Amino acid sequence: MKVVMIGGDAAGMSAASKVRRSLPDAQVVVFERTKETSYGACGLPYYIGGVNDDADKIRIRKPEAFLASGIDLRIAHEAVAVDAVRQTVTARNLSTGELVEESYEELVVASGAAPILPPIRNRDKEGVFALKSIADAEAIRAWAERAAVEDVVIVGAGYIGLELAESFVRLGKRVTIIEMAPRPMMVMDEDFAPLIVQTLERHNVVLRLGEAVKELDGATAVTGVVTDRGTYPAQMVVLSVGVRPNTAFLKDSGVKMLPNGAVLVDGQMRTSVPHIYAAGDCATITNKITGRQVYLPLGTNANKQGKVLGEVLVGMDSRLPGVLGTSMCRIVDLEVARTGLNEREAEEAGIPVRVVKTTAHTRPPYYPGGCELFIKLFYHAETKALLGAQLAGQEGAAARIELCALAIDAGVTCPQLAMTDLGYAPPFNYVWDPVQLAAGMVK
Repeated sequence: MKVVMIGGDAAGMSAASKVRRSLPDAQVVVFERTKETSYGACGLPYYIGGVNDDADKIRIRKPEAFLASGIDLRIAHEAVAVDAVRQTVTARNLSTGELVEESYEELVVASGAAPILPPIRNRDKEGVFALKSIADAEAIRAWAERAAVEDVVIVGAGYIGLELAESFVRLGKRVTIIEMAPRPMMVMDEDFAPLIVQTLERHNVVLRLGEAVKELDGATAVTGVVTDRGTYPAQMVVLSVGVRPNTAFLKDSGVKMLPNGAVLVDGQMRTSVPHIYAAGDCATITNKITGRQVYLPLGTNANKQGKVLGEVLVGMDSRLPGVLGTSMCRIVDLEVARTGLNEREAEEAGIPVRVVKTTAHTRPPYYPGGCELFIKLFYHAETKALLGAQLAGQEGAAARIELCALAIDAGVTCPQLAMTDLGYAPPFNYVWDPVQLAAGMVK
């Protein structure tokens, strides 16, 4: 068997490695546009902020290791076309400009996603960055360490933008975040916006909502950001407005995609075209509750899809049952987390939904530390099964979202969750866990 992989990060290399281990005689060819393979992209903001000073620690498995395993890895090769009839991939060697063609029996598209670059005038000035790769992180950190860089503007208040705000606060910069939406972190419900805003204000981060960046000032290097409402000084700008799947090379292949370019796949990562699979940030994934195909470019999802795909390619009848979109983020000293559906998403799926929300302390009042945790649970109006959860607080939100995700996955009802035998000791918890207190409100 000959398998060609487009993309050498989490999903693609997970599948490639499984094929090599299980089918030693199989030929595995990987085209990777960059010079990196299998790195922890979620760790990039913390390298920039100095939490980790060694970028090499972000590299999970280097190209040399894959080459030594027998994988024909071709770095600095960008896929430009797929011919599904002839079953070939055409790639460009970015070092020489040469076009190479490779035939396949099975093709895996794991090309990931690229940062969206908004249509801002003078965007190509020095000091303007987007974060995706280790090279990006190294360039951002190097520029931020310049003595002249005092004001940093982040365009976008999603996960990465807010994590980067923490990084630049750690570096002692004056930080401004500009967001077109009416609130930060739109994946969370509106109830959580005041907590995020207050946290940013407490750390002197300026948050400008409902503003659109129009152009950048400066001769060669950026000196300011111009929006539809004002101008802000900036010796550094980071664009963080989302990502778009890297799938332009599939436009004539017949592979079905969402309007944003995400490849539609089933639970075995099969696309609409025989012998072509897709996984990771370039592909859709099934929402476990609604059964719908959604675009959730998360590292956890990419690794799950890569694992299942590798098993499918070697003949196993594996299938990914779906995901809940569990995610978490730290905004300086605030933990924010979510899993499953919210009220709007449940209603759009035709699921009768109810909501409870409360605040509870993470530790008893007689034990130092702890914090108020804001909890919002979404449950089925008839069965009372937990459908989703959102949490925020200075501690405990990220850990407890895992409990909620497991409860949703297992079909646990809120009354059952309220009486689950969880542990208790003053340094760790209250006698009734905050999530249990919220679940106990469901009658």
